[in-house]
Amino acid sequence: MRILAAILFTSVVGCSSMPSRLTDTKPGTGKGEANSRPVVTASGLSGSTSNTPGTTGAGGAATLPNREAAKLNLTLAKSCEKDGKDWDSVPHYMEARRLDPTCADEVSRRLAVVYDRIGEQAEAMKEFQELLKKSPKDSNLLADVGYSYYNRGKWADSEAFSRRALAADKSNKRAWVNLGMALGQQGKSQDSIAAFEKAVSPAEARYNLGFVLASQGKKDESMTAYKQALQLEPTLQNARVALGKLESGNQLPEIPSANPDQQIQQAQFAQPAPGN
Repeated sequence: MRILAAILFTSVVGCSSMPSRLTDTKPGTGKGEANSRPVVTASGLSGSTSNTPGTTGAGGAATLPNREAAKLNLTLAKSCEKDGKDWDSVPHYMEARRLDPTCADEVSRRLAVVYDRIGEQAEAMKEFQELLKKSPKDSNLLADVGYSYYNRGKWADSEAFSRRALAADKSNKRAWVNLGMALGQQGKSQDSIAAFEKAVSPAEARYNLGFVLASQGKKDESMTAYKQALQLEPTLQNARVALGKLESGNQLPEIPSANPDQQIQQAQFAQPAPGN
């Protein structure tokens, strides 16, 4: 019966549209009704005819224990993220944390990243700060915080947290890429290349620097970096395409961003291969 209930909840909830701002879902804001879309609760779907534990929920489905309902919300939240529906994932993550406090750290990590992507950096930092209190030397967490600062154009803070991440684990290649990005934005080109090369090939390191320089409007310096990348690796397609755009007088395409201060998405950079 519980399996049947879970299947029913999954098919009913799905990933639908969310309000355009996080504040729209907060109670008492006057900008939308709290819990305006259904989430899986221990007593069925929010907004169902029965919300009393131990009774049937939407459509007569059996109730779920808190932990199972939390797991289902986590599954739905991750599915929304995978589908690129970050706003839709937020209420599921929040409900999972409410139902099962043992998953609080996992939820906070995901919420921080999601908030960062949708431009809610203040909310992201709240989650990050709580996590840092518990795990101040978690290298991956510190790298995420560094990238959050990068998204807001706070290059020095991004560099500081990237270095803290590397002090905790010098093999963290994502932190090396973050550091290269932050250094490049501060005009420290050689240091930027050295950091990138800890995670990617020498050619890819120069491609990454070229992208940073292009984002700053430094066309000649960017073209030089792309040419250096192609000298080292003639088949590096990203560098060839980027150089071609600059040579033809076109600007590199703008990177979609939820935050106007965010100039570059990390995914545009050459990254270490999975498992490295």
